[in-house]
Amino acid sequence: MFEKTGVKIAYEDTHILVVDKPAGLATVPLKDDPPDAPTLLSVVAAAYPETLTAFGRNGWEGGVLHRLDTPTSGLVIVARTRYAFDALMIASRAELITKEYWLSSHLRAKPPKGFPAYPYEDPALAGGKEVVIGSLFRPWGEKRREVRPVLGESPRHLLEKTSGTWYMTRVVAQGSGVFRARITNGFRHQVRVHLAWSGHPIDGDDRYGGKPDEKLRLRATAVEFPFDGRTMEVRVKE
Repeated sequence: MFEKTGVKIAYEDTHILVVDKPAGLATVPLKDDPPDAPTLLSVVAAAYPETLTAFGRNGWEGGVLHRLDTPTSGLVIVARTRYAFDALMIASRAELITKEYWLSSHLRAKPPKGFPAYPYEDPALAGGKEVVIGSLFRPWGEKRREVRPVLGESPRHLLEKTSGTWYMTRVVAQGSGVFRARITNGFRHQVRVHLAWSGHPIDGDDRYGGKPDEKLRLRATAVEFPFDGRTMEVRVKE
């Protein structure tokens, strides 16, 4: 259906779509992009026009439940009905939607300027154990295009504008520079920043110090969410 765009439908029913987004395509319209710039939403809406309905407070996001950064590929949940959107938003606020990512990191590096000291275990040295990396976030840099983690004991930074929410990324090393990460609440660049903070910037992430690569090696490979009394899981290949 969307062969020329690289977009694929991973799951479909009368209420919900789970869409596989290619790297390089914005999820929804971005402020600095031309109004006719293609997005995941515009591509999907060409075949499913109901997804353009302004179910939430941000009308330009249509039925999209969550975003992926433009260079990140993988699964995005899109509601086709208000019933689904409202139910999934409630689940999201309760942190009942899990998103899983696979990524590669082959450069051991200190994080860029503006990161506090890293206080958690190194995921690569945890012997296959899950490491939980948590922080608040604050905008950083030119036009606030980056973010930095903030810890509760950083009073100076807490006086600045922060996310106000503690975000957690659960990371497990899979060997050979490959990691799996899971989140239940998400902030812009969250996985990228938390991995860079741990000393394992993602390959292709020139913004946060990753090893040079033709693309960002970060892919959202699974989503799990409750809907209509059942738990649904959708997966794609890493």
